[in-house]
Amino acid sequence: MSNIRGQGPASATQPSFWSLAQLEGLPRRGVVEDVTGLFEALRRVRYEWRLGPGVTWESIAGEIASVGGGRVLTIVNTTRDSARLHRLLTGAGGGGVRVAAPVWHLSTRMTAEHRREVIGHVRGELAAGRSVHVVSTSLIEAGVDVDFPRVYRAWAPAEALQQAAGRCNRDGRLSEGTVVVFRPVDGGVPKDLSYKAAMDACAEFFGPDASAPDDLDALGLYYEKRWALQGTDGRSMGEGVQELRRRWDFPAVADEFQMIDSRYAQSVVVIRPEKSDEERDIIESDIALLRGRFPSGPGPLRRLQSHMATLPRYEVAAAVRAGLAEPVIGDLVVWRGYYDPVRGLDVDDPEDRGGYVF
Repeated sequence: MSNIRGQGPASATQPSFWSLAQLEGLPRRGVVEDVTGLFEALRRVRYEWRLGPGVTWESIAGEIASVGGGRVLTIVNTTRDSARLHRLLTGAGGGGVRVAAPVWHLSTRMTAEHRREVIGHVRGELAAGRSVHVVSTSLIEAGVDVDFPRVYRAWAPAEALQQAAGRCNRDGRLSEGTVVVFRPVDGGVPKDLSYKAAMDACAEFFGPDASAPDDLDALGLYYEKRWALQGTDGRSMGEGVQELRRRWDFPAVADEFQMIDSRYAQSVVVIRPEKSDEERDIIESDIALLRGRFPSGPGPLRRLQSHMATLPRYEVAAAVRAGLAEPVIGDLVVWRGYYDPVRGLDVDDPEDRGGYVF
């Protein structure tokens, strides 16, 4: 199913926090008088929708290759989905549709240094007006300044759809950019409960027969529904953290509050194959310092940050058992297996050393 609706300019629209009971009675001071008028005046893109039962990764890849044009950004929800779509678009493994333009990949399975290199290259290609395709997880929505004429976004909460739209016709060079929202029947979503609440609320208010994700009235209703599904009076809205603060138990606050949930993810130090012998020695030296008998201070960890990727904890545990990774300190490990020069620690292409026997 396909349909089209308009979209406004703001990719960082603030949630409707005023609907929370915790903020009831606090004074409100608006900065912009005519918010709706501002949205209309700065409208830059339109939405198209692909939400039918026949939408698959193969159909989306085929559309991108046939009608997407030379410069397309596609944002998906999981690292597995990003690797899969990238393979389809590049014909990796003998399948797929293979677009004519170079296709770049971005996910947290790549090291921070690797991601910076790709983003820099993509910006250069865009600035030069050359063809370039990118398949990325939502990391590109977090402050990465790129401008594509056409963006595909896998079905996600309304605020993520808006962030994706912020990477389409960002500089206003076109009369109108296009954001295609698609929901593949075989797509993945994060398992976080608050994310599920947001997805459920989004399905009620946004879509081809409903509102665009920047509709202010619909957004107000969306956030009220989202908070209700998430539980406005419970632990999910921070009441547990607030109770610990009232007890002055700040060590427990530090443990309880997580801006990014790290319960299911683990950092992995990767020495990329293209590193020189000198660069490898420097990285190995920092790893040795962390393993040493004496405290090394924060220096080695800071220097290693650019060489870190992120994997699910169960994959790290399996890799350690298979001899593909080695413990360093705490839950940090160093990767000794294969690192794909394009997709990094590719979930669909692990090195076959016992096949990650679980």
